[in-house]
Amino acid sequence: MIKHVFFRAMARRRNAGRRFASLAVVVVTAVALVLASPARPAFAQGMSLIRDAEIETTIRGWAAPLLRAAGVAPESVSISLVRDESLNAFVTLGNKLYLHTGLLKRSENASQVIGVLAHEIGHIAGGHAVRLKDEMETAQMLSMIAAALGMAAAAGTGRGDVGAAVIMGGGQAALKNLFSFTRTQESAADQAALKYLNATGQSAAGLLQFFEILGDQELLLTSQQDPYVRTHPLTTERIATVRNAVEQSVYPEVRETAADQVAHDRMVAKLFAFLETPGRTFQRYPETDESVPARYAHAIAYYRQGKLAQAVPIIDGLIEQYPQDPYFHELKGQMLLENSRVADSIGSYRRAVDLRPDAPLIRISLAHALIETQDDTLLPEAQSHLTEALKTERGNGFAWRLLGTTYGRENDMTMASYAMSESALLQGDPSQALFHASRAEQGLKVGDPTWLKVQDVKQRAQNLMEEMKRRGG
Repeated sequence: MIKHVFFRAMARRRNAGRRFASLAVVVVTAVALVLASPARPAFAQGMSLIRDAEIETTIRGWAAPLLRAAGVAPESVSISLVRDESLNAFVTLGNKLYLHTGLLKRSENASQVIGVLAHEIGHIAGGHAVRLKDEMETAQMLSMIAAALGMAAAAGTGRGDVGAAVIMGGGQAALKNLFSFTRTQESAADQAALKYLNATGQSAAGLLQFFEILGDQELLLTSQQDPYVRTHPLTTERIATVRNAVEQSVYPEVRETAADQVAHDRMVAKLFAFLETPGRTFQRYPETDESVPARYAHAIAYYRQGKLAQAVPIIDGLIEQYPQDPYFHELKGQMLLENSRVADSIGSYRRAVDLRPDAPLIRISLAHALIETQDDTLLPEAQSHLTEALKTERGNGFAWRLLGTTYGRENDMTMASYAMSESALLQGDPSQALFHASRAEQGLKVGDPTWLKVQDVKQRAQNLMEEMKRRGG
């Protein structure tokens, strides 16, 4: 079930340069826009993330063997989907990998996405996000030093042109060093990607296809380019290196498995149907198209139009054909739940959980449906699913809020307050988090496991409040 999450990052150090000379800030900002992780400007404005059990499972399934080949534990890397039509992917500190929905929708086969994943995993394994952060801080410092020297020169000589020359020279040197560093990182990530693909018995032809698409974009004005081109600078040498590797490889052609291609086509159809208008969906997937991805898209498009009479028979047909597919059952549950057929949705969600018990997002959806029935006898089942889901989804504020609701309905205000404190903290509201944590604390014995968790919430909330004060928030 595709859900949207609005996320606003709180970057402490990004604004530090505002205290310094304006020209130095302009230089540093230019560097950030061209070379920094695209997460920086996106986070600054607010970024919409989407969650979907099927798509996340597909992508993690492709990433896992590459991560193992890179010597990186798959569970140590988070993979998120950014709702953005541009063609982009990037990594940030903390082994966080982001893929834009635009990249996934425009990909033609699984191998192209796998190639991009291999490249980004090369950045993770190489620690490039940490090193780029250090290089950017160095570039920022060099620019600031140049600005200070320039102002001193201007003051000492009485000539503004001398100061400007010093400032511009220092800024250009910082940019040159940073561009060189980034090009080196990109080449290293390419080499790593080729190594991981070969080690996992996969072709780099998909990566080459993707690079060739990007190569065409380099002829465009910067404002018309996708962010990937601006943040992953291509060179003819890079493309030639990948092409040569493909020609020399024992896996010279795209040969993804039939299952991978089906998963890819379903992913694209699902994203398109949920993110585009129903009209565009039917243009892309005509009703005469009876393939599984097309029928999937048709069901979603009709559901989004509120036409359950057309949507349900299509998804029922897919379920009849593929009764062991959890995601078709999940979609039917979503259709019914969101059209006020709460009781009817539970059977579909339960079947989806039975088929995919390791999918926390489906468990959360089932718990939501159980709570919405207003039948208190179903609350223990809802709690069980939420508790299990939160073992791997501790950062899911919606799940914590649902859990708090179940405890509140049972009049267990201590546990309700604890759950709501976690939810409030994840929503970026430290005041509410402290309020609920203090209420929970009153009903707990010092040293109990939940008491310790409440102390952790209070500490994190205090830290967040102090951070917000420093930023002037």
